[in-house]
Amino acid sequence: MSYEIKLEKFEGPLDLLLFFIHRDKINIYDIPISHITQEFLEYSNMMGLLRIDMGGEFILMAAMLMQIKAKLLLPQSNELDEDGEILDPRIDLVQKLIEYKQYKNSAEMFRAIHETHSQKYERGQEISFSHQQEDMTLYVQDVSLFNLISMFKELIENQPEVNPYKLQQEEINVHEQVELIRSFFSTKKKFYFSDLGELLTSKLRIVVTFMALLEMLKNGEIDIHQSGPFSKMKILKAA
Repeated sequence: MSYEIKLEKFEGPLDLLLFFIHRDKINIYDIPISHITQEFLEYSNMMGLLRIDMGGEFILMAAMLMQIKAKLLLPQSNELDEDGEILDPRIDLVQKLIEYKQYKNSAEMFRAIHETHSQKYERGQEISFSHQQEDMTLYVQDVSLFNLISMFKELIENQPEVNPYKLQQEEINVHEQVELIRSFFSTKKKFYFSDLGELLTSKLRIVVTFMALLEMLKNGEIDIHQSGPFSKMKILKAA
């Protein structure tokens, strides 16, 4: 399959690490490198399975995590500071995460300020709200790529093992799944991700259906929202 998805608006390796830290309530100054490295590699593999172009940054981060893990396992290889104390090999990573988190928080603050000012109206100007605008206020949290990868990973892991001697050739492609998802919108403007359950009867169908969703998301054809970290994901037809 020569299909590949490039999603420029989605996050990079530092976002993935912050996702783990937030999800698992990890102290950013005391990162469990062994656990985080395993998670990072698993998620990277899932992204590769979905043909998501991760770029070289993910490879560099994986190498950095493996190097830190090795240094922690071999204390005698660690560097010393000016006072002769052993330097924590995680220091550089922690600093990168803190700086990036501050940058993201600042960017989010400026975005919120911009949106607030853009919603101001001149005196006497007629104000109108569409049904869609009212409906969208129900969803307070956009879904990140890593939320989607989490769901994808869970679905893959929950699929029953297939007897290799009873494998049947299954022909399915991204275009077909895109058309199938579009058919859901023929009678409704939105539906829950769980409504796609009947389509996800094999690992191959899970992979291709997720690729179809990502392609539609990239093209601005759909939006995916959830009202909280553990709530159901809702797929909406973009305006």
